[in-house]
Amino acid sequence: MTYRVTHVDMHHRRRRVAVRNVANRQAAIAWVEQLYGLGWYVAAIRLGAR
Repeated sequence: MTYRVTHVDMHHRRRRVAVRNVANRQAAIAWVEQLYGLGWYVAAIRLGAR
């Protein structure tokens, strides 16, 4: 599945990343947090059809 993850850090820097080929939402968030660190705000939305 593909998720669009929005990550906002403590300095209010916003990043939007498309994470492909992950099993679920939690895996997408974990991948982005591994890349950018813990976010002040993190959201993940699934893209595409079921």
